[in-house]
Amino acid sequence: MDIKILPLETVPLTAWAEQNFLFGIVKSQVTGWDWLLNQFIQLRGAHYVNFEYGAVDSSITFYPYSIHQLAPNMFDLCPFINKYTIPKKYVMNHYESFYDFVKETLDDGFYLSTFLDQFFRKDRDGEGFRHPNFIYGYNKKNDSVYLADNFEYGKFCKKEISRIDLERAFELVSDNLWEVSVFLYKLVDYHHQFNSKYVKEQIEDYLHPNRGICYFNRTVCIEPVHMDEHYLNEVYFGVECYDLLRNYIVALIEGNNVYLNDDWRSFAMLLDHKIIMQERYVYMVENTYMNGDDKLRIGLAELKDECAIVRNLFLKYTVKRNTLILFRIAERLHQIQEKDKEYMNLFMDKIL
Repeated sequence: MDIKILPLETVPLTAWAEQNFLFGIVKSQVTGWDWLLNQFIQLRGAHYVNFEYGAVDSSITFYPYSIHQLAPNMFDLCPFINKYTIPKKYVMNHYESFYDFVKETLDDGFYLSTFLDQFFRKDRDGEGFRHPNFIYGYNKKNDSVYLADNFEYGKFCKKEISRIDLERAFELVSDNLWEVSVFLYKLVDYHHQFNSKYVKEQIEDYLHPNRGICYFNRTVCIEPVHMDEHYLNEVYFGVECYDLLRNYIVALIEGNNVYLNDDWRSFAMLLDHKIIMQERYVYMVENTYMNGDDKLRIGLAELKDECAIVRNLFLKYTVKRNTLILFRIAERLHQIQEKDKEYMNLFMDKIL
């Protein structure tokens, strides 16, 4: 076989490569879109500071999350996927090359992902930055493989790289850094029946995230806010995630370095959330899971547009460095949050 390319559909998401990849492979299944729209309503935000190493990070993702190395995640929970995890050392000890392993794996119908050095990207200068890439095909004629990730300045897309670059990118990742870092995913037959009651329950949880505890999250983060001499960790859910974004904006205004500079990912995630809510509304109305409502339809579209404006304003700030833009973002975030609550309540009311 000279060419092997596994299905990977185009999706409307932009923020997180792992989520985009999961959507892309599941959407190829007959009832995959039904399952995707039956999930991915709740959001989880996190702010982390490591005082010893000066490391800071913040993020907003769908919850349960689809983050590459954290388990369990939606790859583990998805009924369309069997996931397998193996050590990098096993690959190195049992195959002459990583490419040979990739080819055999794809021939057997497995997608795979692993950490690769990103020196082959246009938006990276040299070696040293490692990131998980998803591998979904190869071309023996071109001596190349096909990857998917947020390549080229953060845009999720497909990319073809040479076998030589693949081998080098794999070798540059330290065995000690990511001992268990090769993940395989195989699609399996499954029929999903959409459940509108589950959508309603998730929206309720999104609007009122503190009414109960989430064992899944609390197993990872015992306390919603933890701070000692080593690190700070804050966790947010649902509509609370707007508070995380506003805290980020205030920190930028005040020159506080407890967040990453120019981190647009969570603003893109907020937009992804509204895109999927709009897609969910269309699907549920067309399939008679809810009553159509012009106010809700128009409101969801406006929310999506407002979130796009906020994302674009933040990108503008990263270029102009005008603090007034940050004040405008903070004001808009408050308005979007209130509209979000209104339309999510209306969404629940229209579910049959």
